Amino acid sequence: MAGKFEWRKFSEVDLRDVFFDSLKSDYEEFTTWFKKKGEGGERALVFNDDRGVGSFVYLKEENEQILLIDKILPAIPRIKIGTFRLAERFRSTEIRRRCTWCFALEMAGTKI
Repeated sequence: MAGKFEWRKFSEVDLRDVFFDSLKSDYEEFTTWFKKKGEGGERALVFNDDRGVGSFVYLKEENEQILLIDKILPAIPRIKIGTFRLAERFRSTEIRRRCTWCFALEMAGTKI
């Protein structure tokens, strides 16, 4: 499994990669959303190998209350996983653990 994880700006990620085909067909607004994130300079954790994009993780910073059934969590800085997708070829492989560790280390000490 040659390849590597990198933090990349949305604008640096090739939306034409087949990895994104199902997202574009399932979510009509996906391309518009993706381009808006690119214009805003936002980044995602992307795994690329010789076959193209293998994983895409978009993390969003938030600072708002969370309403639960029995209580309200206070508004504090948190990281929300906005998009987390693996290519079919990696769904039962080591890349899931690597992806989790990579962004867990990056966000150490932050509420997720």
